[in-house]
Amino acid sequence: MQEQSIDLLRDEARRLLSLELGLLHHVQEGEGVLSDDQGDEHQTFSKANVIQEIGYLEGELVKVGELKMVLAVVGTMKAGKSTTINAIVGHEVLPNRNRPMTALPTLIEHTPGQVEPVLELKNCKPINDLIVQLGKVISSDRGDAVLQNLERTDDMLDLLKLIDQRGSFKALYEGSENIFWFLKSLNDLVRLAAFLGVDFPFGSYSSIDDYPVIRIEFSHLGQAAGQGKLALLDTPGPNEAGQQHLRKMLKEQLKKASAVLAVMDFTQLKSDADEQVRKELDEIADIAEGRLFALVNKFDQRDRNGDSADQTRTFVAESLMNRRLDAADVYPVSSRWGYLASRAQQEIANHGKLPEAKSGQNAWVEDFGQLVLGMEWEDALQDTELVQRGASHLWKKSNFAEPLEKVIFKAHRQAAVMALSSAASKLVDTATRLARFLEVRDTALAKSAEELQEQIGSLRHDIAMIDRLEQDSEESSQNALAEIKCEMSMTFTELAEAIKHEVGEGFKAGKRQEQQQAVARMQEQLAPTMAGLLKGAFSTWLGGEQARRARNGFDFEFDEESPVINFDKQSEAEALLKKIEDGVHSIISDGEVELVRRMGEILKDFRITFAVDIEAEANKLIAGLNERLNRSGFAIDVKIPDTTPLTLKYTAGEILRDSVDSKHRNVTRSRRSKGAWGTICSWFGTSDWGWEEFTVKQGYYAVDINKVRKAIDASIEQLFKDLEASAADTIAQPLNEGLHTFFEQLKGSIESIRSDLQQSIRDQERSQDEQIALAGLLSSYKREVMPIKRDSEELLRDVSPAGVPA
Repeated sequence: MQEQSIDLLRDEARRLLSLELGLLHHVQEGEGVLSDDQGDEHQTFSKANVIQEIGYLEGELVKVGELKMVLAVVGTMKAGKSTTINAIVGHEVLPNRNRPMTALPTLIEHTPGQVEPVLELKNCKPINDLIVQLGKVISSDRGDAVLQNLERTDDMLDLLKLIDQRGSFKALYEGSENIFWFLKSLNDLVRLAAFLGVDFPFGSYSSIDDYPVIRIEFSHLGQAAGQGKLALLDTPGPNEAGQQHLRKMLKEQLKKASAVLAVMDFTQLKSDADEQVRKELDEIADIAEGRLFALVNKFDQRDRNGDSADQTRTFVAESLMNRRLDAADVYPVSSRWGYLASRAQQEIANHGKLPEAKSGQNAWVEDFGQLVLGMEWEDALQDTELVQRGASHLWKKSNFAEPLEKVIFKAHRQAAVMALSSAASKLVDTATRLARFLEVRDTALAKSAEELQEQIGSLRHDIAMIDRLEQDSEESSQNALAEIKCEMSMTFTELAEAIKHEVGEGFKAGKRQEQQQAVARMQEQLAPTMAGLLKGAFSTWLGGEQARRARNGFDFEFDEESPVINFDKQSEAEALLKKIEDGVHSIISDGEVELVRRMGEILKDFRITFAVDIEAEANKLIAGLNERLNRSGFAIDVKIPDTTPLTLKYTAGEILRDSVDSKHRNVTRSRRSKGAWGTICSWFGTSDWGWEEFTVKQGYYAVDINKVRKAIDASIEQLFKDLEASAADTIAQPLNEGLHTFFEQLKGSIESIRSDLQQSIRDQERSQDEQIALAGLLSSYKREVMPIKRDSEELLRDVSPAGVPA
């Protein structure tokens, strides 16, 4: 999109945002237009929620005015969110510690020319007021007693000292160390306030303008010109200290962000660690459609049995995100490797070498050295060319180049477009709801109270019908889930039989190999006995002896019925187990594919049933409602999970690791006899005379197939339990939540209409002059909102498709 076109669209967006904000302020101030909800009412616009709507639009106006694209970064506490941000920036702007680190949303702005980071907090008064308040509480008897149970880390002790000395936070901090101190102290302040029962002033930091801002040049962007500003928004994690206000703040910031980057832990993808983030992203996916990306961090910890990059992309896109984003927008990376490589490259470019490794801000040099240069890293640091090659190789191995190019660089170049798209989406959403609200209120004024009560009664009837539909859908979903459980049970029965056969075949192969080794030992160890002169005479006897020794293996009994298989070499024993492991893994993989196919068919049938029996009835109900109220249709978007590719966790290598036992046995060997006779025979090279037998201890390795079977059986049993739990998380829970969300939205929309009509009945109680004045205001606002709605929809079309193409 050309710069001139962007300027025109930006001007249009600012015009529409100003108009819509002005209209909301008029609606807010209009006599009798808004009121407080009463009882269980949820009006479309009330005195309370209009303030929130105004805040959203004001935030969009700021972003459009600055052409700022805000990329919100979310993730669980251990996913490596801070390391990921540091890798994107190319500088350690956020500290890494095991404790949660994001008490308040923090902006990190790309500022060309700003080499050292600077943090600014304009609105520091509420926090400093809190420090004074905490000082009073601590100095009291109650506070002193409570503090006895406080975890006194070094950081917390520093904060307590600051409070005791009546210190305060500054508005500006320069350099990484000072920024780290501020962020750690701020987070500990939040936790200390909660510990002492004092409310933190989160309400004073509800606007994007109030957040702490770190300004620094992103090393990979450098001085490159973009059409807009780019800022990363470090958000509170959904599991940060379990504080509900932080979770609410996360939801609010996801709504305000121009795009969302979800950081996930590769090692925890199959657990519920990212479940809360997935729920939040599901809620924001509609309004941020096309602007959702995922970084799967810690991909460097993948072992040979782990999912490949493509498998990881598919799992995240189709399972965790329920196809709310494309697999191409999922990037398996190592943020730690990316950060270390980026930092090393930057230091070499700026200073020609890496700084001296020491505690503090240069501790990363030791991490880089040990990872890239090995045990002699301290000496190798002097070889700049070697360090440069190592940094380049590490950068390549981190896989960070792809998301940096496709998400960050593109986001920077298209910051204006994405900011405009975000603003246009919010403009359309607000204008649509406001137009419906004004239409209901205005139309209702012309109706009698009896007619309104009749409409309200019809709406209650609609809600009752929806409740019945919900009960029917719950029954249908439970039947589908029961069928899935039955399929799982059948599949595992089949798997158990196939695995039993596979282990049996492995046992037979091992026994054959054991027998062949026994024969080989006999042929190798059998002393030549009269093979020349007496060969013919004793051939029959030798044949019998050979058979006997093949069975006994020279004091090592070979028993084809024994469950123990003995090998001369450890590698041979491990090879057998590896063969069994691969066979079992193959059976499970094939079973997994078939199970996913069967579950997909069941869920597909459920979706068809839902569409025919439930969704069609709901649409018919809404059509009748629309006809009664002369309103636009209600868009239904039910989220039913598609085929969920459950991955069955199976680590046979770990399970069978202890199945090889090292033992010893006595083995008979042959050697030249000592003395003259042996010496004389050796002169003539005899193969039968002049030999003697001796016994030695020889190590061997035993595999107990019963032990193997027991280990695999235990593994399969645990596997089935894990699958049942996984099915509950990845199928049952999303399915039930999707149905619940669908019906909650459906009932919520009707409840809003009912609440708006309830207010209209109260409007009937006003004097005639007041009703006439209210009708004039509503009609006036309706005339204002319709062109705003129309132009906003046109703007949204102009800036679509939104997002960063892959």
